[in-house]
Amino acid sequence: MLKETLKKDEIAAMKARDKAKVGVLRLVNADIKAFEVNERETISDEGIIKIIEKNIKQIKEALQYAEQLNDEEKISEGKFALEVLTPYLPKQLSDEEVIEMLKVIISSNNYGSSDMGKIMKEIMPKIAGKYERSKVNPLVKQLLS
Repeated sequence: MLKETLKKDEIAAMKARDKAKVGVLRLVNADIKAFEVNERETISDEGIIKIIEKNIKQIKEALQYAEQLNDEEKISEGKFALEVLTPYLPKQLSDEEVIEMLKVIISSNNYGSSDMGKIMKEIMPKIAGKYERSKVNPLVKQLLS
């Protein structure tokens, strides 16, 4: 299970005295623990992937802000955090793979431009954790136009 892997990696980073990696993994493990306490249930791997995606999104936003301010220290911290967290996500799909999936969905159901919500509802479970959600909407619009 992904939860155990994250915890083992945090412990290994502690033993290696890698403070930066420990910090990144500790934040994710704290988010996982908070979810389990709040929901009173054990989190699934899909839930952990959502937490990691949320953390990556926040890191990318902070990275953009740091780049605007030219803050080299924050930029390197952000890039390091992304390097630590990205391997825990499933293999990412390429734009071409997602476009092909969308073409199949659109053609098999004869969807038109008014069926955007139906298309999104059908594609999202198939790409969860494997493709950046914010990139899907523009691809659907492009294919429907």
